[in-house]
Amino acid sequence: MDYSRYHYERKKKERDNKRKAKTTHLKQIRLSPNINKHDLAIKFKKIKVFLEEGHKVRINMLFKGRQQLHKEIGTGIMDAIIGQLEGVATCQEAPKYEGRFMSVTMVPGNTKMVENV
Repeated sequence: MDYSRYHYERKKKERDNKRKAKTTHLKQIRLSPNINKHDLAIKFKKIKVFLEEGHKVRINMLFKGRQQLHKEIGTGIMDAIIGQLEGVATCQEAPKYEGRFMSVTMVPGNTKMVENV
C-alpha cells in the first residue's frame, strides 16, 4: 500500500467533511423590561429567524436604575417569549440573573424525549 496515496485520500476526506460541516453561532438579543408590544414582536420575529437558521440565541434583559426593583416584570416578559418559542426551540437552562442582566439561552429544535412503550 502506498502511504502517500493513503495520506492524500485521508486529507481529501477531511477537507470534504470540513466543507460540509455546518457552523452554528451564538446570536444575542438585548431587551429592556419596559419594551413596547410592537418592539417585542419585532425582536421575537428576529429570534425566530435565528433559530430557524440553526443558531443558538441568548436573550439578555438589561435592568437600569429602579427597574432592578421590579424584576418580576422582566421575568414575565421572558416567560412569555419562552412560551411562544415552545414549538420552535427549547431553553438550555432556566432564566438566570447575572448582576443587572437576566439571560436565557435558546437552542433550536424541540428536544423533548418521547419514550415508546
